[in-house]
Amino acid sequence: MSATRASGRCVTLKSLRVLTTLLIITVPCISACTYKPRSATPPQQIDTPLLSNQSGGSFTISNRGQQSLQRPQPSLSAEQQLEWAVGKSFATQAWVSAPATTTARDGLGPLFNANSCTGCHVRNGQGQLPEHGPGLILRLENAPSSYGEQLQDMAIPGAQPEGRIRWQTGSTHTAIAGGEPVQLRQRDYHIDSAPQLATSARLAPALIGMGLFDNINDADIIANSDPDDRNGDGISGRVNLRENHNGTSPRLGRFGWKASQTNLHEQIALAFFQDMGITSSLHPPPPCIDTGCKTSPMTNSVLEISDKLLGAVVDYIANLAVPAAAHDELSQQGEVIFAQLGCSACHIPAFTTRPSNNFSGDEAQKYLNTEIAAETIYPYSDLLLHDMGDGLADQQPSDNTPANEWRTAPLWGLGIRTKNSHNTRLLHDG
Repeated sequence: MSATRASGRCVTLKSLRVLTTLLIITVPCISACTYKPRSATPPQQIDTPLLSNQSGGSFTISNRGQQSLQRPQPSLSAEQQLEWAVGKSFATQAWVSAPATTTARDGLGPLFNANSCTGCHVRNGQGQLPEHGPGLILRLENAPSSYGEQLQDMAIPGAQPEGRIRWQTGSTHTAIAGGEPVQLRQRDYHIDSAPQLATSARLAPALIGMGLFDNINDADIIANSDPDDRNGDGISGRVNLRENHNGTSPRLGRFGWKASQTNLHEQIALAFFQDMGITSSLHPPPPCIDTGCKTSPMTNSVLEISDKLLGAVVDYIANLAVPAAAHDELSQQGEVIFAQLGCSACHIPAFTTRPSNNFSGDEAQKYLNTEIAAETIYPYSDLLLHDMGDGLADQQPSDNTPANEWRTAPLWGLGIRTKNSHNTRLLHDG
């Protein structure tokens, strides 16, 4: 067996669960599998916090308000904060089509899904369902070459978008453990101009903590993998080894819904390319193949975002603060229940960042802050792929990953993200 479905059934935490292709992709999940819990203290016996509320180590801020996902981590110097602000401007302000007088910010499109990073990651949180706002895209598998890997539903003047996202909403009825009947919402997406194409929906995730993920040793992630469930606990996550862009030996994927990107620099460069149509040294070709968009005006330079500016955006996102975890009595009781249900078997609470910032010469991962070595952080994710079952499967495999496998979503900041969003949906038990 390949992953979390080793036991064949799932624990349900809420009476209303959201399944389907849509919600496969929506925001972080709460653990999935039947699991024999380790001994835990009953909630009524809690006297002290079980875990620190310093979710991001030195990246943690006490602010838990609406702007808390947009703050720099507090250990940046005054000079570093200025550099961070430069990256923020290129992530949050709109890019424009070329040629334009703002040559540092032109090159949008000709096909795209958003004109800025925050066009999908609203206030650095997750994207919205399409009827509420931006942030949902459709991945395409086995589509004609003219479409590329994802649907671009917007275009600059003189070009035509590839299509528009359409959906149908339905429901199914089933019973959860104990026989309680529940109604499950189901949504299917398609393209108006090509409804026959198989699509897989993706919602933009929250951006906090990504720089910290790059500082977790591969060995610590691999240590939690157990693809054949040899220990018999019903949990069988696996790593996703990916080819490195510079031709070196494969590296462990840790970013994206399928853990398909190995580091934050690659993840952001890919987002610029696929979501905004902006080329870089990692993605120099235009994001269209045989459509009329190839003849549309392009930027004044060969690459539409330079390595320096791309690095500034990476620095900005890598150094976003992580809001402190709520740690009142109710939260502590919830933490114990979370462990008793087996959620923490996949949503592993803590990692320790690598003991030094030796990135084996990969300059792409050296960010502004250099004081994050050997810190304990609490992302609540093992960063592994798990089989979530057919009910949560894509229509097609993607990124060389089976359709039913998904990376465990991190849960830090989930309470704030849920509070700030009017239409939060979770992968399961949401």
